[in-house]
Amino acid sequence: MDQYDRDEEGPEAKAERKALKKRDKAREDAHRPLDSWERYRALTDVLDDAMELVDLADHKARFAIVIMAALNVAIFFVATRTDLASRLPARWQPWLALYFLAYVLVALYFFLQAIESLRPRKNQPRVRYFGEAGLEEHPLGLRFYEDILTRDLEAYRRAWREIRIGQLNNEVAVQAHALAEINRAKYRALGRLYVGLQVMTLMGVGLVGLAGVVTLAAPGAVIEGKPALAMPHVIRTPGVAEPSGLVFHPTLEKWFLVGDEGSLAELDADGSVARVDAVRGNLEGITVHGPSGSLLLLAEGTSELIVWDPVARKEGRRIRLDRPGLLGRAPGDVGNGFEGVAFVEQAAGGTLYLAHQRAPALVVAARFDLSTIGDTLGAEAVTARWPVGGRGDLTDVSWSSEMGRLLVLADKKDRLVVMSAEGRLLGEVKLPGRQQEGVALAPDGSLWIADDQDKCVLKIDGAQAVLEKLLAPEAVPQRSSADPLVG
Repeated sequence: MDQYDRDEEGPEAKAERKALKKRDKAREDAHRPLDSWERYRALTDVLDDAMELVDLADHKARFAIVIMAALNVAIFFVATRTDLASRLPARWQPWLALYFLAYVLVALYFFLQAIESLRPRKNQPRVRYFGEAGLEEHPLGLRFYEDILTRDLEAYRRAWREIRIGQLNNEVAVQAHALAEINRAKYRALGRLYVGLQVMTLMGVGLVGLAGVVTLAAPGAVIEGKPALAMPHVIRTPGVAEPSGLVFHPTLEKWFLVGDEGSLAELDADGSVARVDAVRGNLEGITVHGPSGSLLLLAEGTSELIVWDPVARKEGRRIRLDRPGLLGRAPGDVGNGFEGVAFVEQAAGGTLYLAHQRAPALVVAARFDLSTIGDTLGAEAVTARWPVGGRGDLTDVSWSSEMGRLLVLADKKDRLVVMSAEGRLLGEVKLPGRQQEGVALAPDGSLWIADDQDKCVLKIDGAQAVLEKLLAPEAVPQRSSADPLVG
C-alpha cells in the first residue's frame, strides 16, 4: 500500500492495520533469540532458584534431625526402663535386644544421611578452552571464589573491566549447572533421610507400643505362669556409686545401703540419703545383728564380716570368713565369693546365712554369736549347706521376719528365690532390673532391690502380697533332685 492509499484510508482501516502490525511483531519477538542482557537476567533467575533449593534442602534436613532426635529421646526412655524388658518372657528378650540393635544401626545410618545432606559441597566444572576463536564466549572465572582468588586484586578489577557480556553469561550458566549437580546430590541424600525417618518412626512405634502393652499388663500380670510384681519405683540417687546390698534397721527405722566401692549410705524411709560413710573393703552384703543393733557388712574381696556401729558410725571389729571351711570344699572361682548375708536371731545367739555367688552357688547356714565368736568363722559353725541348682549367680540373701522366709537373689536369671529357714525351696518370682545385687522386704510389704548396673534402688510396692500368693499351698513346687538339702 503506497503513501496515497494510507492517507485515503479511514480510521477503522488504520486501527486494523496497526493491530496486525503489532501482532506480527509479537509473533516475531516470541521466536527470536534472547539478547545478551536478557540471557543474563534469565540465568541469574535460574541461579537464584538453585540457591533457594539449596537452602530448602538444608532446612528440611535440619527439621528431619529434630524429629529423629525427639524420636530417639522417646526410644531412650523406653530402653532405660529396664523393668519393662525384664517383664517379658525370657525367650523374647534376645529378640527384643536384636530389634533394638537394628533400630540403633538404622538410626546411625540415617543420621549419616542427614550429615551427607548438610555437608558443604563444591562443584567447579572445568570448561574447555576453545582457543582465540571462542574467547568472546569463554568464562573468565570471575564469580566462583576459588577462581577469584587465583588473581590479585588489580588483576581481578582489570578482568571485570575487560569482560564481555557473552563471557559473563557463560560463566553464570556454568555456575547454575554446578548448583544443579549439588542440588541433585543433596536431594538424593534428603530422600534417603526421609525414608529412614519413616522406618525409624515405625520401629519406634513398635517399641513404644510394646512398652505400653507391658505397662498396662504390669500389675497382676502372669509371666511364665508365675505371679508378677508391680512396676517398681526407681530411686536414682541412692548415695552409693554401685549399690550392692541393703537392709532395713527396725530399731533405727532407716535403710542402710552398701556399695562395691566401700560406701555405706543411710537412707530415710522414702529413699532420700541422710548420710554416707566410707568403709574399707569391697562391700557386697549387709544385715542387722538384732541383739547388738550393729550392722554386719560383708566384704567379698577379703572374705570378711565387718561389725559396724550405725549410731557411733564406726567400725568395731572384723571377722574372717574361712571360705573353704564354710563351703565344705575349695572354691571353684577365686574371684566370686560370698555376696549376701542375713542374720536371724534365736535363743543361742542366732543363725548367719551366707550366699555364695557361684562355683558352688549355695546358701550356707552357720551358728553365730557375736559375743563369743573369735576372729574366724569356719566349718565348725556350719549347720547346713543348700545348693540352689539351676539358678546361678547368687548375689544376696535376706530374712523376712514378716514372712518367716529367706529371700535369695539369683541374678543370672533375674529371680527371687523363696526358701524356708530349713533350706526348702518354696517358689520363685521374676524381678525387674539389670543386675540385682541386694534385696530386702520392708515392714510395709514393699520389696527393695539394689541394682548395681543401673546404679539405682528399685522399690516395688505390694511385693509381700505377691510373694505370699506365690507361697500358697497350690503354688509350692515339689523339691527337685537338683536342689537337695545338705546337712
